[in-house]
Amino acid sequence: MKGYKQIFSSFHALYRLTTSFTKIEEFAMGIAKVYVHTFKADTVILVCKSFNSSKLLKVKFYNKKWSIKRGGLSILTEREKKIIEGEEEILLEHRLISPFIFLDTLGAIYVKNRRTPFTEMEKRLFVALTEQMGISLKLVSLFIEEKKNVLTYIKAFSQLLTQHVPTSYIHYKRLSKLIKELAKDMHLTETERKSLEFASLLHDVGKINLPMNILKKQEPLTEEEFRMIMKHPRKGVELIKDLKILKPVIPIILHHHERYDGRGYPSKLKKEEIPLAARILAVLDAFDAMFFGRPYKRKMSLEEIERELKKQKGIQFDPRVVEAFLNILKKKRIRKYLNSLE
Repeated sequence: MKGYKQIFSSFHALYRLTTSFTKIEEFAMGIAKVYVHTFKADTVILVCKSFNSSKLLKVKFYNKKWSIKRGGLSILTEREKKIIEGEEEILLEHRLISPFIFLDTLGAIYVKNRRTPFTEMEKRLFVALTEQMGISLKLVSLFIEEKKNVLTYIKAFSQLLTQHVPTSYIHYKRLSKLIKELAKDMHLTETERKSLEFASLLHDVGKINLPMNILKKQEPLTEEEFRMIMKHPRKGVELIKDLKILKPVIPIILHHHERYDGRGYPSKLKKEEIPLAARILAVLDAFDAMFFGRPYKRKMSLEEIERELKKQKGIQFDPRVVEAFLNILKKKRIRKYLNSLE
């Protein structure tokens, strides 16, 4: 029974890593740890191809220490080169070696235990786990390729939006430092940070079909025109909803015009009902409008912006987000950077 529990645990760990990784290095390190734990190994060497490049990634556990390297064949020892060049399993008493294969060779694994010999069940588990690893590596490579395609799509879409509505997007390249700083201070996860970055590029994509005369109007909007503007978050969601990789972005785009006091749109959410990333984006979007200006709004100095954000704290904006953002603006290097953009 203990052996079957170990089998289940190992395959569950592999599944979890395949479906939740954020970086290929994290994935490879996680897989290597599965082998160390499953086979009580004192040495594990995992080598795989870095997707979308000719480089290799090597994760090594030796003498109770971990190391990770990326590069060409020069990162491998002569013995490691022979391991990765081999295309057959080697199942010995104290060493287990196998390539990761799915259509072609994607890498290899070397596991060693000097203290006790591997049992027949452990050898069978090693073979099964390594076969599954080949499939997982292929899935990961396809996911990375899909992500690359989506990033291309996002950039193309944001450029199209910029040409159509130059004032309806956050100056991402210029404000990426602020976005990353604020995401860090608000303790966002890596996935949440990426979603916020994507949303900063696509949050107003629903405006793409709005009449140009409304988007560039310098006078106050009529009630009918404002009703049309209020539809753009839902229209934006409609445009991206079929891209699975952008699923975490949908709530941010949908709710970035909600207000902390509940008087925003489209759902009149208030306080913590509004997704945190949407509350963050609301502050960033307002800062962008004040700092760079809009057809209907003049540029403002940093001092004026700070006063306005404080004024709207707890009304339009989440007080915690405002405080975190104001603290970032106080940093000398951030101040110097923003002054260089004026």
